[in-house]
Amino acid sequence: MKHLICNLKANKSYSEMLTYKEALKKINYKSLNFIFAPTSLYLSLFKDSNINLCIQDIALNEDLNLTGDISLNQIKNLDVKYAIIGHYERRKYYKETEYQILSKIKHALNNDIKVIYCLGETLEEASRKVEYQVLEKQIARIFNNLSNEEIKNIIIAYEPAYLIGTDTPYDILKIRSMILFIKRIIKDYYAINIDVVFGGNINIENINDLLKLNILDGFIICSSILNPENIPKIIAKMTT
Repeated sequence: MKHLICNLKANKSYSEMLTYKEALKKINYKSLNFIFAPTSLYLSLFKDSNINLCIQDIALNEDLNLTGDISLNQIKNLDVKYAIIGHYERRKYYKETEYQILSKIKHALNNDIKVIYCLGETLEEASRKVEYQVLEKQIARIFNNLSNEEIKNIIIAYEPAYLIGTDTPYDILKIRSMILFIKRIIKDYYAINIDVVFGGNINIENINDLLKLNILDGFIICSSILNPENIPKIIAKMTT
């Protein structure tokens, strides 16, 4: 089953989210694994909606219950099933290291929350043609410290940093090559067939070319799903 991960980031006011919730009620998303990641503030609005809820990040120092953090126990009580960890924006603006990301991943998995692990190269890394080494490092530093059972509860989100929030044209063959590389690395070193989704300014138009890549297991999308009317259109394209 394909995954559609809708990451709203820090968008929508309370009243806008109530309207968004009503729009979601009209969408038939049972043909795929629909994962919805609103701002943490609004997770409780969707607790009983039969949607696979996802938190956009988790606390690093889980055991300390620090001011401003959200504990995993609180998250689980809201029926959250997934956590996005390692997103490029967290790496860039909050200087998250792979050590910190690994700690978050372990905390999530130990609390029965599945992980959407984001990885991808920057434009500078791509221009130096070291993107394959970058991805291999991002995989190894995390997966070498996890058991096979833990890895089975991870979805990889491949998001080249230079495509996030930009109109940079896709190089479909390059994306295909990178996805295959990720899958092969994990298959060869950990003997697991992992699901890999793609993200990076996906919209109603360019998703058609991406869907031709039958190696993709779905998408992680932000901008295009800020208008909930686009969601059934994307689902229709993904399931036909």
